[in-house]
Amino acid sequence: MKKKYSNEMQTLNELLNFLKNPYKASEYRNIKGKEFLFLLLIIIMVVIPFPLLIELAELDQLDHKLIEMLEKNRWLVAIGAIVLAPMIEEPVFRLHLDLKKASIWWGLALSIFLIGDFWYPIVLFWGYLIFLQVRVSQGNPPSMKFIVYCSATFFAIVHMANFKELDYSEFIFWIPLLVGSQFFEGLILSYIRLNFGIKWSILFHGAFNAIFILPAVYFFNP
Repeated sequence: MKKKYSNEMQTLNELLNFLKNPYKASEYRNIKGKEFLFLLLIIIMVVIPFPLLIELAELDQLDHKLIEMLEKNRWLVAIGAIVLAPMIEEPVFRLHLDLKKASIWWGLALSIFLIGDFWYPIVLFWGYLIFLQVRVSQGNPPSMKFIVYCSATFFAIVHMANFKELDYSEFIFWIPLLVGSQFFEGLILSYIRLNFGIKWSILFHGAFNAIFILPAVYFFNP
């Protein structure tokens, strides 16, 4: 039992140290099942307060596109959130964290699939990736902390597109609350990507989405 808790504390300490000073592991390792589940537990505990705070702030009245999508085809929503979204979003927002030129180009190319009515963050994201490509080409990349936190920020802001007809001038100060859960999700996914590889961040992203999407899909009552 003591060893079990020491393993969990080691995982927690590694995550906290990564958040303080992000790094890329010299060699990827396969994530263990218990470690995977423990990280899922951590992210759930971090994310759960946000809907409660949004409700307390009476922001839960904002129209969310998920409701409209569930009304049209709930199981298509499940496939999109659990399979398609991780397979696109992880290469876009976290593949480039290894600072390889090819990874940055892949992020630029795949981000085209994320363009919609709320296109401004994607354009800014392109600027960030081009800036990163130039710095990497010059042999002078920004710090890993800058890259990881920028990636998580863009990942969060892009999810503002989940809200329908949102008046950003009115709710601009509420944006950190509205997409704060995605920001912290992005940081934990960055930890997984840089320590275990992109395939594990894709699988973790899908598993996390499944935890919230499947109950919503199953119990949805139009």
